[in-house]
Amino acid sequence: MSRAAQHPNVVAALAAAAQRAQATGRTQWVALPVSLAATDALGLFAAHAQHERFLLERPAHGVQVLGLGARRVLLADGASRYEKIAGEARALAEDAHTIQPDPRPPAPPLLVGGFAFADGGGRGEWDAFGAARLTLPVLASVRREGLATTVLWQAFEPGDDPDSVARRGDEAIARWASSARDASLPAPALGVPQFRARADAPHAAFTDLVELALRSIAVGDFQKVVVARSVELSRPEGFDAARVVDDLRRSQPSCTHFAVGRAGAAFVGATPELLVRLAGRAVETAAVAGSAPRGRSPEEDRRLARALAESPKEQREHGVVVHAVREALADLCDGVAAPETPRLLPLEGIQHLETPISARLRGDRTLLELVARLHPTPAVGGAPRRPALDWLEEHEGLKRGWYAGPVGFLDTEGSGEFCVALRAALLRGESARLYAGAGIVAGSEPATELRETQLKLRAMLGALVEL
Repeated sequence: MSRAAQHPNVVAALAAAAQRAQATGRTQWVALPVSLAATDALGLFAAHAQHERFLLERPAHGVQVLGLGARRVLLADGASRYEKIAGEARALAEDAHTIQPDPRPPAPPLLVGGFAFADGGGRGEWDAFGAARLTLPVLASVRREGLATTVLWQAFEPGDDPDSVARRGDEAIARWASSARDASLPAPALGVPQFRARADAPHAAFTDLVELALRSIAVGDFQKVVVARSVELSRPEGFDAARVVDDLRRSQPSCTHFAVGRAGAAFVGATPELLVRLAGRAVETAAVAGSAPRGRSPEEDRRLARALAESPKEQREHGVVVHAVREALADLCDGVAAPETPRLLPLEGIQHLETPISARLRGDRTLLELVARLHPTPAVGGAPRRPALDWLEEHEGLKRGWYAGPVGFLDTEGSGEFCVALRAALLRGESARLYAGAGIVAGSEPATELRETQLKLRAMLGALVEL
């Protein structure tokens, strides 16, 4: 008898999977418990570059989520992509079986991945990611509040014998445990550091785009639009996603770090912006809009913060986002609440206005429904949403791909979180493409908005350029 099949809780999960597989004729998924030597998921992420991989962590809150490999992949594009993915996720959750230890650790991740900014997804360099891609990992791990859960998702087909499934699981767990013992970050590249950087367009092209947006705002086409630009960085040795995350831990410790890798590419970033977090029925989100640089001295920092908090233009930009988020939640939630005035969100090199927003999810609504309703917020798209997005599609000329899209995870109990993929870069071979945007409202100044994108680009640039 396999080791897994000797555990009474695993026996119960296998028996439930066998019964449901026979009744439905569908593949079932059993979460077999795993004990790995590696304590830091980043080492495992680094050691499995050949697999599909996912990492999301909030170091300031002790949260870390890892997914390696892909047992099943959910794909969708077009205007119905959220609805399609949500339906498949619900069915997958019904076919997932976990053990119930006591005391209960965090529920294991069921799906990890994300969505492109636009319904059509990205093209060219973004082909590997698609418009929506969530995966059931082979190995899934979560660490929260000092407790951790790691599982191997094992397929249970109709007609399978429970002990045979457990035995196959034991063999797979042994292979992962062996790889975990040697998991570590790669060494820095040797030789003289060489980098080349190239913006996607001249600075004048971006300020002209801001002027065009201001004219559209002035005639009432929309209140706000977020315009973005990119910069391509290249080096002969290429860029390692795990080393970039390791650097972001030091340089951006208060942000959410994420990395999604597949087909030789990785999308990596350190975002200050939560799209939505669901714990049971409790909903958390935040409006983040309005920016200013940090000061070089405490006195200058306080002066810049005060100017940000008192700026009519920044308050107007922030208010548009708060209103839109509250409105989006109202149809799905009860008790939507937010403070009347925003607080300061100080980050490394930049500070924002932030308003935390809470609510309680209604009835049988789901996390992915919240994601669909909230994305894109005016903080990354514009307001009103449809005319702003139409304007971007016509004028921006940037293949955003997953930049500014939702990236996150869903656990077996329906909880989870998605962040807004900002301060990010797409790594492919020798190339790293960095993205940053700025929100344009009445009163915006083109030169100031350009400087804001430069501040945001520096957040990733420092993690990519090892001098």
